[in-house]
Parts: sequence; C-alpha cells; structure tokens
Amino acid sequence: MSLYPFSQKRRFNRAFAPILLSLAVASCSSSSDNVPLTDAEDASLGLPEGTVEDEQTQPENPAIDPAIDPAIDTGSINQEETPTINPEDRPSINTDGLTSGNQPLGSLPQPPLTPPPDEQSAPVPAERLTTTITQFFPVRDPVRDLNDPDDGLSDADFDAGLLPAVIETPAEVDPTSNTPPYFVDIDNVEIFAGQQLEVIFDPDDDQGGVPGMFPHNLLPGSRFDDNFNGTKTFRWRPLQPDVGVHEFTVTAIDPLVSSYRATQTIRIRVSLPSDISSIENLLPATDNVGTHTVQVNDPVVLYLKGTDPNGTIPTLNIINAPPGATATPHPQEEAITILHFVPESAGIVELQVQAIDAVDPSLVSTPQDIVVEVLDASDFQRTGPSLRELAAARDFLFGYAALQNFYERPDGARYAAIAGEEFNIVSTENSLKFDFINPLPGKFRWAATDNLIKLAKLQRQLVHGHTLVWHVQLPPWVKRSALEDRELIMREFIDRVLTRYADDVPLWDVVNESLEEDGTLRRSVWFEGMGANYIDIAFRQARMSAPDATLIYNDYDIAFAGPKSDGMLNLVQKLKDEGTPLDGVGFQLHVFADFDKFDEVAETFQKVADMDLDIYVTELDVSMGDGMTETQQAEVYEQLLSVCLEQPRCKAFQIWGFTDKYTWRGGLDPLVFDKRYQVKPAYRALQQRLSEN
Repeated sequence: MSLYPFSQKRRFNRAFAPILLSLAVASCSSSSDNVPLTDAEDASLGLPEGTVEDEQTQPENPAIDPAIDPAIDTGSINQEETPTINPEDRPSINTDGLTSGNQPLGSLPQPPLTPPPDEQSAPVPAERLTTTITQFFPVRDPVRDLNDPDDGLSDADFDAGLLPAVIETPAEVDPTSNTPPYFVDIDNVEIFAGQQLEVIFDPDDDQGGVPGMFPHNLLPGSRFDDNFNGTKTFRWRPLQPDVGVHEFTVTAIDPLVSSYRATQTIRIRVSLPSDISSIENLLPATDNVGTHTVQVNDPVVLYLKGTDPNGTIPTLNIINAPPGATATPHPQEEAITILHFVPESAGIVELQVQAIDAVDPSLVSTPQDIVVEVLDASDFQRTGPSLRELAAARDFLFGYAALQNFYERPDGARYAAIAGEEFNIVSTENSLKFDFINPLPGKFRWAATDNLIKLAKLQRQLVHGHTLVWHVQLPPWVKRSALEDRELIMREFIDRVLTRYADDVPLWDVVNESLEEDGTLRRSVWFEGMGANYIDIAFRQARMSAPDATLIYNDYDIAFAGPKSDGMLNLVQKLKDEGTPLDGVGFQLHVFADFDKFDEVAETFQKVADMDLDIYVTELDVSMGDGMTETQQAEVYEQLLSVCLEQPRCKAFQIWGFTDKYTWRGGLDPLVFDKRYQVKPAYRALQQRLSEN
C-alpha cells in the first residue's frame, strides 16, 4: 500500500505550496506482558506483600484527557510502589546558608536567569498506535520549533573575511628561525547550490620540505582527495538544504617538528541560483530499519522515514504491508510515517519500502528490505530465577540503562518486558541530559523521562537519574553563554530537573566525568565559569532541590590503579572535607573481555568505603575484541559482580543496556543478551553468582 505524509513541500522555497493528502488509519488493540513480583522482592523493596499494580490496556478508541487520566500525571504515583534507597546513614545537612568555597550558596534569583518550564513544555497524549506501550497512555512532547537561531554562521561571519590561521608552537621551536607552515592562496568561497566546488589546499613551508595535513570534520557529501603532489582538493556539491554559511578546517604540519602546526578554516557561502530547476534532482531514499526480533502478539511500530538530498519529502510506498497494519503520520516530522501491526503467529514478516520523489515521480528508490522475526513466547523463556529475584533476596539493586524512547522501536514491547522481568533499577541513558531536556532557553522535553518513570513504577523499578552536570551533550546556547552566567545556568537546570523528578528518582549522578586521564580537573564549560568549585556547587544545589535524594559522583577509568583513580580519591576526600553533600561514587566499567584488574577494583572500592561513601557500579559492559570469547566475557562479568557483592558498601550493579541490539559499543557485543534477546553465557554467569553466598 502507499502511505502519504500529510504534506510534501520543498523546505528551501516557500513558492512550492504544500500538497495535502489524506490517510486512512485503521484501529486495533493489543496487550503486553505484566511483570510479576516475587514475595522476596515485595519484602526487600519495602512493598506490601504480594501487591502488583494492575496492568492498564488501551481501549479501542481512547478519549485521553490529561486532566482526568491519572496515568498521564507521573507525579501522582505513590512512591511506595518502587524500590527505595535508605538515607538514614546520610549526614544531616542544614541547607540554610550552604556555602561553596566559603561563599554563600544563596537562593536562586527571581525572576530567573533563564525562562523556567511553562505550560507549553507540558507533555501531551501520544497518538494511538505510535508506541509499543500498552500498560498506560504514553505522552509525547508538544510540537514546537526547537531550531536554535543563533547556532550557526551568518552572512556577517562570512563577510568578515578569512579567519587568521591558528598556530600551535611547541616550546622547543623558535618561530624566528623556523616559521610555521601555511596554505598558499587560500580564501573564503561562494557557490550556488548544485555547483561543484573544488578548493586546492597547498601547504608550504619557508624552510623547505612539504608539510603534511589533515582535515577536521568533512561536510556531509564532501571529499578531501589526495593529488599525490603535496596538495589535496576539497570537493563538494552542495544542494538546497545546504544554503547558508559553512566552515571547513584543515591543519598543516611542519615538516621538521610534527607538533608545530597551523590550522586554517575557510568559510563557504552557499546560495540558491535564480533558476532552481538547474539543480540536479537526485534520487530519494529511505532510512535503514534493519532486522528486529519480537514475540507473537507484541505490538510492533516501524518509524519509516523518506529522505531526499534536495530537501523535498518523498512519498513512501510500502510493499507487502502486514495484514491489519495501520499508518499514522508522525506528529512532528513530516517525512516519517509510523506503521503499526500486531503479529499473530510466529514466522518472518517481510516488507519493502520505496521512496518516490516529490517533484519527479519517476525517481523511485531501490526497495529497502525490512525484516521482523516473530518468535513464540517459549523462545524467550529463561530457566532459573531472574536476576532481579536473586538480587532481591540479597537486598541488592541490579539494573540496566534504558534506551531513550525504546517504546518507539519495532521491538520496544519485548525490550520493556525483558527489562521489567530482569532488573529492579533503571538508569536514564540519555533522556535527562542537558541538550535533550533543555535544548533552548525556556523550552523543555519531559516526555521520554515521564514515560520511563511511569513504566518503571509499574514494573517496580527504582529510577537512577543520569546525569545533571556533564561537559558533553550540552546545548549550543549553554556553550555560548557568558562565563559569569554559568553558575546560575547550572543551578537552575539542576533545580528544575530535581523539582520535577525528586519524588520519582531517588538516586542521581550529580557530576559526571569531571577528571582528565591524568587525574586533574577537566577544563569544561562549567570549570571555565566557576573553577573547581562547580562540583561542590552542583552537589549543594542538588541537596537543596532534593533533600532526600542520594547524590553520587560518576566517572570512568577510576576503578583500577592509575592517576585518574588517584585523582578521584583526592577529589572525593576534598569534597568530604568541605562538607559537600556527597553520598557515594559511581564507577563506570566499560572494559574488554580480557580485563583482569579485579584486585585493583576491590582495593579502590575499599578506599571509597573507608571514606564512609557508598559504591555504585553504574555503567558496566564487557566488549568483545579480536580473539576474545563469550566465556571470557562471562568470567569478567562474574568477577566484577563478585567484587561488588563482597564489598558491603556496594549498593548497585548496573549494566549499560542489556541487549547487543542497542549498545553504544556497536559491533563489540558487550552485553548479556544478544540481538535476538537470547541469553549469553554472561547472563548465566551473573545468575549463578547471584545465587551463591
């Protein structure tokens, strides 16, 4: 069948009027697995014995009203339904007059520095049949313009002329006798969309020799070709979506001293020609979906997106759509159509998707094959107690990090069901990071976290918030901010997130990865604005905003001996000495299957415990390098779990994901379920170790 987006228009030219097309959407209903709890879990998590919240399924034609549907108000859910962290051993801290660096940490200003969340940021009910969630009515973020008008280059930047080269001069070089390399006859360039651009980069050196060179980030669709004569040519054919000003940067390397370098940036202004038809109309395409594995009667959603290098929105033609499939236009992205179906029997569902050009219907992409493997429920059964049952018997937290918007993946129902069966704590992998939550001043995106929290509560999982303060995944407006404003920007963000989620998220990574590899503090956006005090300020603000939360510092490569581990120990001791409200340390263990420094990990854990701090294994995965085996991988998982279980202050053991289908270390298969949701030896090793004394 053919599925048409609501409008097809050229984004680059308002002269092209939208073409409105209708789309019939059928309805169907489905259910998904509920997650039973054992009596041991009820007892260990402080829940009334044998109580499980009833599953809610979507009616055929729900009339969802956020004002009367309690499932949409995540703040109304009883906190007793989730695991808890006992704060009784935490030092009592009076938040009145908290100080940082001997300076008062006063109340946040009113009016605030940046606009707070308002009603326009409130999540709205998601369209039916656009997610795999059936236990409650999910929400989505409202449709709003989130384009940053100040993120990018302007005509004024181009007109300012060529930027001066940036020279890196090592201490041993005398620039009067060895002048830096440079590029010959280089300048900013202008071009019309559709034209071929060629810029020759010819590095020279006044002392003789031929400098080396390398590019920084290539522009999409561009090349940097070696001419085999000491020069290279930058080649690019910009199209309609590329209209504007762009930068391309190349570094030249001195022939005698490789650390002596000159970095040159050129700016390229792309304009539309007077005759747009002169631009070649290229073939459209569809985004790759790949193969997914689901269970019979699981709801499946396929987010199908058409792309066009010329910036138009192609029509999607779906070949061999499953029986009963329905299509819904994406509420925010015109190029996406959401296909929903429920497979009723095991087997292979195969369909193909073609993109048809919006301007020239004769331009049709090669069909993309989409395969959904449907297995019976018995194919997902696992022998023995679940990991969460075994952890509950030990009064222990065993968890994973949740893929952002997993419920919009084809296999989202299976993902959620297995996660609920196996884990009693879940980390927010990306949905709470600054660039996602607060992409522009006054604009917020809460829906992904709201949905995760609701599902976690239904599945009796504690939620671990990750992360409040980090130097990565910051929105451009924060990076552009004045240094003197950064403390308030940071504090306001912490307060807004914790104010919304303090009752639902009891554990937080407050500061993440503040240390360099040598153990010194990273010169981050926050360090630039506040110096080393930013860490203390962040923790004190978090305690003011969420007095009952458990607050931890989180970092990688700090669990085994080395300068970074030493730097962490020095940092947390300093924070403790200053009265910073620090409750524990989170250890990221992104290791390989040949890892063997278990004694060092145990020793580091003990040093942290000796500081009267709790220990959390927050991000664990064990990658498979060349020649490594799943048996080795399983041994590493088991040994690291043993180190944690043998340390009384180790409170949680969390894997960074759980299925190789969704991992940040793609191709290295680092997790305990494979891509088809089948257990690996690592799962069995963890199961066995949790069952032992």
